[in-house]
Amino acid sequence: MEGKKRPPSSLEDTQSNRKRCRISTTTKEDAVAHGFVDDMVFEILTWVAAKSLMRFKCVSKAWNSLILHDFNFVKLHIARSRDRPLATRLLYEIGLKTPHIPQHYLNATRRVTYNQSPLELFPLQLVGSRNYFDYGKIFICSNHCNGLVCLYNGKDSQGFLYNITTGEIKALPFSLGYTRTWDRPELYLGYDPATERYKLLRDRIYYKKRPCIKILTLGTNNSWRRICENSPGKLNNLSSGRTFVNGVLYWANPKFNSITYFNLTEEKFGTLSPPERSRVSEIQSALWGKLIVYPRDQPENCNLVVYDEVNKVFTKFDSDPDLMKEKFVVLEAENIEKRRENEKYILATSSLTSTYLVFAYHFWPRYVSRFDENIIPLSFIIDV
Repeated sequence: MEGKKRPPSSLEDTQSNRKRCRISTTTKEDAVAHGFVDDMVFEILTWVAAKSLMRFKCVSKAWNSLILHDFNFVKLHIARSRDRPLATRLLYEIGLKTPHIPQHYLNATRRVTYNQSPLELFPLQLVGSRNYFDYGKIFICSNHCNGLVCLYNGKDSQGFLYNITTGEIKALPFSLGYTRTWDRPELYLGYDPATERYKLLRDRIYYKKRPCIKILTLGTNNSWRRICENSPGKLNNLSSGRTFVNGVLYWANPKFNSITYFNLTEEKFGTLSPPERSRVSEIQSALWGKLIVYPRDQPENCNLVVYDEVNKVFTKFDSDPDLMKEKFVVLEAENIEKRRENEKYILATSSLTSTYLVFAYHFWPRYVSRFDENIIPLSFIIDV
């Protein structure tokens, strides 16, 4: 009858149900397959080198979100970077004395003056996104820690955190409070392995006639706290060179037979007494993950002693025989020659080496540290 639909037969009912089941089954299979592919992508990308990973952010929104916003992914990538030899490097902060490379810089590699055979060259690679720093604009104002370093802009009295691996720069959530552009704040950056938080120290001050220093835990409420000492001597060395090793900041002043340290977990200062007036061997300390010092009036590859953190004593360091070999450090000349005359410092990296590095007269290593590829977004560290 016109206007009325014929009721479906039992055969048609069966066929329709099969079709719906087939669609439902296919959807579930696709979901499982899609999840499997996502898991595979996650697993593979955690093994990819950081430089390639930064390019892969552009593949899709999903990859961009994974690389930049997935904390579990970032944490696993950092852990696996420690197992890849090529992902572990040395970071150098190098002072420059001339605006160009003179010819005798190249002659030095031949050591013709002393009629000696030429040294093997050891190349350093300039850090990509930001190479040069000077005290008139933005300059380095902290030690290195896990491939991170603090920068300071004197014009705005603003501090920044800089990730060497990714090139990301992010403003610190506070002003350092200096009003003159030539003021040079000094920050000390460290990592607390117990809380997995980064901490900053600054400004030696006096509070109720006691020497104190301010400390801030990044990613918390961004308020500075005071840590005071009864003994002023513990804080006297803080203007000297600083080194971060295994959750501890060290300051060694070769004029005095003492090394001041600060434990980032316990948040306590202490002092060490090396066998004689010593300097910290930053390269060897970085390579071995221990505090290693040498007598201040001797070459850096002689009479090394290492601090035993368990027994709290200094012992003779049985170094690698390669430490007696010398290599001559060279930089990427074509980039060096492009810098302006007022730029005083550069950041550069290299592969690991246990040999003794010889630097040319016109540039010198200010600080050296070790780091693994660290792709952690700075918002994970700074934002509350």
